[in-house]
Amino acid sequence: MKILVITTFYPHPERKDLLRDTSAVHYIAREWVKQGHQVTVLHCYGHYFRELVKELGKHDFRRYGKIQECPNNEGVRVLLLEEQFWLRNAKWYLPVQQKKMAVAINQYFHEKEYEPDVLLVHFPTNYVGIVERLDIHCKKAAVFHKTDLGTVLAKPEVCPTLRKTYDVLGARTSQLQKKLAKTGIRTTFLAQSGIDEDIIMTDEEFRKKWAEGPHPMRVVYAGNLLPDKNVDAVLTALSSWKDKRPFEFTIIGDGVCLQPCIRLAEKLGIADSCRFTGRLTREQTLEAFRKAEVFVMISSPETLGLVYLEAMSQGCVAIGSRNEDGILVDGKNGYLVEPGNAEELRARLDAIAQAPAAENQAAAYAGLKTIREMTSQKTARQYLEQVLKG
Repeated sequence: MKILVITTFYPHPERKDLLRDTSAVHYIAREWVKQGHQVTVLHCYGHYFRELVKELGKHDFRRYGKIQECPNNEGVRVLLLEEQFWLRNAKWYLPVQQKKMAVAINQYFHEKEYEPDVLLVHFPTNYVGIVERLDIHCKKAAVFHKTDLGTVLAKPEVCPTLRKTYDVLGARTSQLQKKLAKTGIRTTFLAQSGIDEDIIMTDEEFRKKWAEGPHPMRVVYAGNLLPDKNVDAVLTALSSWKDKRPFEFTIIGDGVCLQPCIRLAEKLGIADSCRFTGRLTREQTLEAFRKAEVFVMISSPETLGLVYLEAMSQGCVAIGSRNEDGILVDGKNGYLVEPGNAEELRARLDAIAQAPAAENQAAAYAGLKTIREMTSQKTARQYLEQVLKG
């Protein structure tokens, strides 16, 4: 089957200048390739206005508005279409850009004589004014992410177009499904992330990790350092352990909050216990998870992202936001706290630190068992099957 995916985020190893927020769509696409499908990804990348101002003179506008053929990524054919978001903080294109992008896409696929069997659009609110102009005659499915919810709430006029353009609507998580339903967007399937089976810890590896002798409590965070990630709340919660309990907090990622978080760690007097690594490769991040007992991400708002699954797959006790998706069940296979609530997080971390080792090991193992039922092979196949049935 020929699958065409249009998405806002996709990894380009050869383009370090492009923001890489998540590789979730790629991990799904490469599974379809393994399952025998021909997958083409069209990555529509919008350069933010702040990038234009910050890197004035560095942008090659000659590339904008044209389909660029990129190196294949693990069997996935990758195309790139760059444009500029001209409005400050905007995440959608101007009407004239929408028409121009649709023309470029139609022209490229017409010249290549390419017609997909199914079109899957991630972040569909970004492509209102584009997808409905495409000369593509196949089943069309839209997959809503949490950023789409914000657009739907801010611009409810896009809802009728979305319902008319697509044959079937889906969401990344069940929590997002419920929130979209309140806006009038009814989704009928889930497009969840999964984990590569070969990276999931074995029982032997798990026992070895949790059999290590006494050492400082190792806590890890991985993700973009942005205000809504609430890393400052994690630092504040951990500061209660200063001079009381040895710990190591590894912060993986980069973003506008990196320097403020470094300064906060110094102000709280815990800088020596904190390690800011910047961005790491996936392999390096997984290694950090293997060494840590606790993974923390209490973002607001939050849906269960791939990083939670990866941490749980490496035997970490996961602490997430209370409004994340239902994969993490509080007190069963991890713990939930109010997004950004440093005091509640402090209490939870204290409880973990004071609990018998067997109790924490049981929580981590329950998370590991959950992930073993969410392999990328299974979730990718279920995703496509639901689209074709819908």
